Amino acid sequence: MTADSGTLFLIRHGQTALNAQGRFQGQTDTPLNDTGRAQVQVTAQRLHAEGVQAPLILSSDLPRALQTAQLVQDVVGGTLEQSPALREIAFGDWDGQSITEIEAQFPDDYLRFRGGDPSFACPGGECGTDVAERAYSFVQGHLPGPGQTVAVVAHQLTIFALLTRLLEEDYQTVWPTHRFNHANAAFSRLTYRDGAVVGAELGIKDHLAALPG
Repeated sequence: MTADSGTLFLIRHGQTALNAQGRFQGQTDTPLNDTGRAQVQVTAQRLHAEGVQAPLILSSDLPRALQTAQLVQDVVGGTLEQSPALREIAFGDWDGQSITEIEAQFPDDYLRFRGGDPSFACPGGECGTDVAERAYSFVQGHLPGPGQTVAVVAHQLTIFALLTRLLEEDYQTVWPTHRFNHANAAFSRLTYRDGAVVGAELGIKDHLAALPG
């Protein structure tokens, strides 16, 4: 980062038991598991090694994200603000179920979800457009200025939806490319200058390669 630029990090939370089981967890209050905590520690050390110091950390208020944010803060310092605007998409009736179970119970709905339809809402849940709007509206008020670093700690689909707005890409077009996907504890780095994104490195996860699994 140069003196005239700012940096925005988007960090996905570490692994949870439901992640490990391949289940939808949405807004379920699931904590990090041991693997997730180890992943986040490695990510925090990577950020520290890259010179990240005392950033503004914006976190989803769900336990897995907030625990991730706190572990990052322990290493790089900074101030932490949590908000429900950064929560994962609400999966409603799908929460806690596996892909196999969802396909069996809601075959037509699952096809729409798998196709990346931003207007599709799970039964009892919300749609991608809603997630993009609430997350972007919140983050837009905290974008980094020159010399500033902001870290957003959130969730797979929240980060995906947020990136479509930050990078001005079409939700359904970018969905099948997997370009905006993040492994647990992976992060993206956006460089801002004069209020605009001038560089984007997405889904960085090479630092996690040495961890088991």
